Amino acid sequence: MNKTNLFLKWYDNLKDKKLQLLITRKIERIKNEGYFGKTYPIAGVKNISEIKFETGAGYRIYFNIYANGNEVWFLTGGDKSAQKRDIEMAKLLLEELQKEREKENGKDYDYER
Repeated sequence: MNKTNLFLKWYDNLKDKKLQLLITRKIERIKNEGYFGKTYPIAGVKNISEIKFETGAGYRIYFNIYANGNEVWFLTGGDKSAQKRDIEMAKLLLEELQKEREKENGKDYDYER
């Protein structure tokens, strides 16, 4: 499990400790069992999906799975009120990750979600 600095900052600044616990449990379940539960692809955005949490202000975390299935990146998180901005930020973060990989490995990568 990989988390961007922006994801970590968002998570650390959450005031809702119940939500933090839900997110931690979700990430642990993904890590230990490979079970994501319900995920939703972002309409019109390639390779980014979201996990919704039915608590508070409609919280979501945005993620990407590398094609081999062994690498998950949690890009950012937010709530319904900032959804458009959060999705744009997730797109920028994913582009940066893709550029880093291409530079390191000299080839293009394929992403599942």
